[in-house]
Amino acid sequence: MLLAVLTCAVPSHAAAAPASWGAIASMATPSSSAYGFSFNHRSRDAAERAALAQCERTTGRPGSCTVRAYFDRACGALAAGNYGEWGTGLGATTDAAGKAAASQCDSHLPTQPCKTVVRVCSPQ
Repeated sequence: MLLAVLTCAVPSHAAAAPASWGAIASMATPSSSAYGFSFNHRSRDAAERAALAQCERTTGRPGSCTVRAYFDRACGALAAGNYGEWGTGLGATTDAAGKAAASQCDSHLPTQPCKTVVRVCSPQ
């Protein structure tokens, strides 16, 4: 199953605010519910590395995780289903991001509702 990584653009009027990146990573193979997340990093790269490191500590295997979403001054979420399907979502709040992630995940296998496994925000 191939899903796109979601990104969140910041409105131009907010460009003066310092960057506050976050990211969510999960197992590269959908058979596990291992994940990692990060928030409040000054660069996208730093946020992605932190999320990957947390996920890989959970799995105990370097290289076993993939970044699923990244965001700047927003919220992100990861939802997973019982059969390996997953989805990510972004939003202004954790609730909005969680609903978007669950909806994307549910679109892959509508017979089993997906559950949000992580929601995180980087300060706006």
